Amino acid sequence: MPDIDTRLLASARLLRPVDPGLRDCWNHVVRAIELGWLGPAEVHEVVVRLRAGHDIGFQDLSFDRLGNRVRVSLHGQEGWCAPEDLRGLLVGLVAGRSRPDFASAPIAWAHTGDGEFPYRADVGGDALTLRVNDFPAEPLYTLIVNGHEHLDLDDWPRSWVRPPMPRQLLELAEARVRRRAEVPLDAGLLQAWAQALCRLSTDDPALVARSLGLLGELVPRRGEFAVEPPPPGVAELLISSRAGRFKYVKVQPSSTALIRADLDALLGIGFVPPRVHWDSPHTRVYRVAVADAPYSCDVTAEFYFSEEPKATATVLEVSLHRMPAHPAS
Repeated sequence: MPDIDTRLLASARLLRPVDPGLRDCWNHVVRAIELGWLGPAEVHEVVVRLRAGHDIGFQDLSFDRLGNRVRVSLHGQEGWCAPEDLRGLLVGLVAGRSRPDFASAPIAWAHTGDGEFPYRADVGGDALTLRVNDFPAEPLYTLIVNGHEHLDLDDWPRSWVRPPMPRQLLELAEARVRRRAEVPLDAGLLQAWAQALCRLSTDDPALVARSLGLLGELVPRRGEFAVEPPPPGVAELLISSRAGRFKYVKVQPSSTALIRADLDALLGIGFVPPRVHWDSPHTRVYRVAVADAPYSCDVTAEFYFSEEPKATATVLEVSLHRMPAHPAS
């Protein structure tokens, strides 16, 4: 049995370089550790040789300097990368620094202003960046540590703290929504609510209601919270929060005044999702986005099931679903 340094192997497996060439080189390093060819002493020797611009090999593993690149070969498979990048990973590997369990650590994140990489943090000397992926086709988030992919996540860890919106922006948004909330329900108010949800990081139903300018009391009802009394032009307004997570706002208009053409004019033509059943309501979904906001919001309007909704079709119900903002494709 080969003599495998399990601690070294575990540390090496944690590193997942983003650069494809560096990732190929690193996969060969990990495999060599698995085979028992590389231990701390051998890794240190590779670092010294790479720094000096020399070649080195162990068993069927070789590191060959060719110009400003290094070729890492294992069993006839090659990877090409920058020697300084590979050397940096190897130095960190033998330094023996143990990293915390980032998914369980209490991390306070800060805004970056970047839609694809919206959050950053520094933990124990490690530079952390969070990337938002094309969910649900990909994991929701990828944690990047010191420039290298470290962990995929399908949800926001409970120990992490989202950064608050800057106070001046939050106050401005709340003031705009309050002014809109003084008038009966219309497409403009729905748009303002959707934009407010895009900016809002909290999951607390009371803070969600405040951000929408809703002044009524939150009354528990069927696993949701009803706003009593509802705002003008609304028969019922429900805020859903499950397992501590905000889910949606559901609005039932009190009149037939709101029609599809109103939504199309402000929110675009939207798209039509598949119907669940022949007698299910016809629906149309409108995506609302705000620059630099951590979320986007889907406004889903329901119409009578009997026929395709024309421009004059009455909106029976509207729900607003918040979701992490995705980079433009």
